[in-house]
Amino acid sequence: MSLALSSRQAVKKPLNAFMLYMKETRHSVLQEGRERESAAINRILGRRWHALSRSEQSKYYDLARKERLLHMQLYPGWSARDNYGKRKRKRSQQPSGSFPRSG
Repeated sequence: MSLALSSRQAVKKPLNAFMLYMKETRHSVLQEGRERESAAINRILGRRWHALSRSEQSKYYDLARKERLLHMQLYPGWSARDNYGKRKRKRSQQPSGSFPRSG
């Protein structure tokens, strides 16, 4: 049974325009050295994203569109729901370890 679970890995959603921008520019923010915390870096990246002009953002929107099209070719009929449900139900049926121990 474990073979069936490991052979069918969850397919990730294609990245959106902002996520592609973050992926490309995160390293430069890290190189600046001011922030190390992920949340703070994400805030900086968000501010920079909003400061970009529409034409600068359009590069990432085009990349995101291409990634979505490729994803649709690789995984026809795929839905984000495919990653959820079955595994979560199995996990929730296992004992959580919060039961008081006797002894």
